[in-house]
Amino acid sequence: MNRRSSQFSLTFLMLLIACIAINLWLFRQGILWGIIGLNISKHLLIAYLCRNLGVNRMVDPAVGDTFLDSD
Repeated sequence: MNRRSSQFSLTFLMLLIACIAINLWLFRQGILWGIIGLNISKHLLIAYLCRNLGVNRMVDPAVGDTFLDSD
């Protein structure tokens, strides 16, 4: 059972840089805004990673699991 190797896409890296920039700006506005921004960024990044890793995906029994490599 071989799994695909995890690679960061350009979209993920752009999302990561945007979250960092927004969090830095929010911390300059105030500590409460910074903490709220960190919480939202954390949830966004974890949701994106889970989606790309295939967590909670539906597998069609007729097709099989296409997420795994067929080496």
